[in-house]
Amino acid sequence: MKRNEIYDHITTAFEDKFSFLGRQFAEEFQMSCASYNIQTYSKPDFRMRRHLLLFWRAGWLKSSLLNKANTLLGPQLCTIMSDVSNAALRGTVEGGSFVSPFTLKRPFSICTEFGQVVSGFDSDIVQKLLNVLEEGLVTVSLGKIAYLSIDQREEATEKYGITFIDKNTFTYSTNWILIAGTYNKKFLFDNALESRFVIMHPEKKLDSNLTRHLTTSKKFHIDEDVAEHFKAEIVKDSPMDIAGIKLPNEVYECETPVSPRECAGLISFIACRSWWNKPTTKDDIMEKLNQMKTRSETVWKTADDKVFDAIEFESKTVPDIASELDVSTRQVYYSLSSLKRKGIVNKFIEYDEEENATGKWKVV
Repeated sequence: MKRNEIYDHITTAFEDKFSFLGRQFAEEFQMSCASYNIQTYSKPDFRMRRHLLLFWRAGWLKSSLLNKANTLLGPQLCTIMSDVSNAALRGTVEGGSFVSPFTLKRPFSICTEFGQVVSGFDSDIVQKLLNVLEEGLVTVSLGKIAYLSIDQREEATEKYGITFIDKNTFTYSTNWILIAGTYNKKFLFDNALESRFVIMHPEKKLDSNLTRHLTTSKKFHIDEDVAEHFKAEIVKDSPMDIAGIKLPNEVYECETPVSPRECAGLISFIACRSWWNKPTTKDDIMEKLNQMKTRSETVWKTADDKVFDAIEFESKTVPDIASELDVSTRQVYYSLSSLKRKGIVNKFIEYDEEENATGKWKVV
């Protein structure tokens, strides 16, 4: 079975069950899977791995989508992560044997609520997680490994590819990919952690039409044959030419400067589509760059910021604002009150054609 056929089968299965949200997730998820293969077998000199973070409000299918992905990958390729400890990133020694870091056990880990992973982190663990997500290279100081015999060290080296520097220190390299979901930006701490991920935000409004589709659609199904080919391709040693990928000049001519990290992300995007035998046009590339910039803004904008943006150029009623932003009217009132206290917005009364007074808000 050809890769593009696998890709289309899986995308259709997710779309049939979860509508536009399923299609969007399937595309991003399969790109992440391709990025693992490229990073592992093509050995580029920068990060191609695409860690995926689903970011939208609670109760709208993040866990369902992630659990389907975990089932599709299977236990040989994926683990479910509930938290991260020092031992998970550093490994440990138990019963006289070396226990590998969590990030060396399987190529992928899925976490249905990212807040459970990072909540309560100390700075040392945060930094190690950042290293794992970015370079994939970690240096570990662990007193317990001093008790390993030479044979046990050699066994750990052969099995996990770790390198012992001295009796208490070792390094390891991993191409591990994290796929997670969250509804709260506080779990990202800052731009350093957020920048490690491809942020997936719904391209359409989450509304009753999506709920109707979900409750009336058939049971989610992917043919076993497709699933087996999918898993086989992910770990197939098939290098591709990364050096031949060039970005169009328009990328560098944008009004907002493009960063080296964003360029690496675009090259990864093109390479992953090529891996699935999917062509990528110049328009696709420019659209992806725009998404990368706006999705980061989406993460860090406050509710007040979003309400301000909604009425910056056009006055609107509270219900109009709530509908546009897909938030509660209560949240809109809170934000408008905050902005009014700061002298940024004001309310005025106008009359429509039926002479009904309508209260609208505008930027002062």
